[in-house]
Amino acid sequence: MKRYKHANLFKFSKSHTSTTYVSNLPPVQHQTMADKLRTQQELERLQAKYIGTGHPDTTSWEWRTNVARDTYSSIVGHPPHLAYISLAQNEPAAKVRAQLLRKMIQPCGPPPPREGEEPIQRSAQ
Repeated sequence: MKRYKHANLFKFSKSHTSTTYVSNLPPVQHQTMADKLRTQQELERLQAKYIGTGHPDTTSWEWRTNVARDTYSSIVGHPPHLAYISLAQNEPAAKVRAQLLRKMIQPCGPPPPREGEEPIQRSAQ
């Protein structure tokens, strides 16, 4: 009989009123204030170093744009992945690469208007 790695993770004990779940996991270690401060400083350092990690004021549009740009740049930067995409689209790899690079300019469309600003009206020509 095959035993699963996590089969004995929880023990079940039944009383006449309810079922109690008791974990076999080790107790959680609580962080001290110094650990929390160190973690916060590390997060701030990473956010300053890498643009795409975001910050508390990051909008959903900025987040989606960063994710899309990271995805497109990863596809362009990995030739086997680019070859797979170009094969699936039945297009030359150079053409798919150029399309992905063009998409990186505004992958999620134009940015939404900010608070207090009026949206830009484009005249139809």
